[in-house]
Amino acid sequence: MLHRALLFLLLLASSAAAEQAQYGKPGVPQSGSPARSQTTCPWLTQGSASRLLGGDVSIKVYVSDTGAGSCRFLRQQGSHDGLEILVSKAALVSCPTGSTELKGIGNQAARCKAPGSHSGGVDMVSGRVRDLHFTVTRTTHGQKRPVKLSDVQEDALQQIAEQIAGNLY
Repeated sequence: MLHRALLFLLLLASSAAAEQAQYGKPGVPQSGSPARSQTTCPWLTQGSASRLLGGDVSIKVYVSDTGAGSCRFLRQQGSHDGLEILVSKAALVSCPTGSTELKGIGNQAARCKAPGSHSGGVDMVSGRVRDLHFTVTRTTHGQKRPVKLSDVQEDALQQIAEQIAGNLY
């Protein structure tokens, strides 16, 4: 369990560092595209995230006027599972070659365990729509052994990715 918590913190720190490197600090103008905090995610509703994570969620959203940014949903009670969406014009960390390919979700869409995740609790869908790259990462906590997503949960994660890709068109 400590390993999972450390992995989650490492993933959050690395995504925050990547986001800061790409978008700058929230509210600080970068090349005419300041990142700004919002209360709603442009790619996914809070209700859809709540259904996937199994409870009420809090949300943190940062989006630049170029359409790039991030949405982070965190389950408020129980296991504190999370869902993160990253959208960028620059390439993002994506599923490695040989991952499960997903048809009908933009270009080069695939599902995998998040790179660097050996505990089984971090599942990811990555893809591209036109010139925007995206990742959807679901992190589960509190399990004593690696988690295998049920078919329904895998379908829900895929449906979330479809919704995001559709909103990027």
